[in-house]
Amino acid sequence: MKKQIIFACSSGIATSTVVAEKVVDYCKDHGIDVTYQQAIIGELPSLDNSADLIVATSQVETKLNTPFVNALPIITGVGEQELLDQIIKLLKG
Repeated sequence: MKKQIIFACSSGIATSTVVAEKVVDYCKDHGIDVTYQQAIIGELPSLDNSADLIVATSQVETKLNTPFVNALPIITGVGEQELLDQIIKLLKG
């Protein structure tokens, strides 16, 4: 199963890189092959509908059609496991 994920943060580099590494590894452990790209939060409206999931470390004010999760639990460690499990469920759904 191959899925496309967009990882976004305010710079497109910093926290999205940390989150991408954890999520991609977790997906591989659960049999999901992931391709991904990193983006700046402001780019998300133009990237909407181009991936299976958007994972962002900042608040997104724009309404998106693509399933979206806030990755702050992965950065803080509080609720990380629950969020990783939710991502697997969304991708397998």
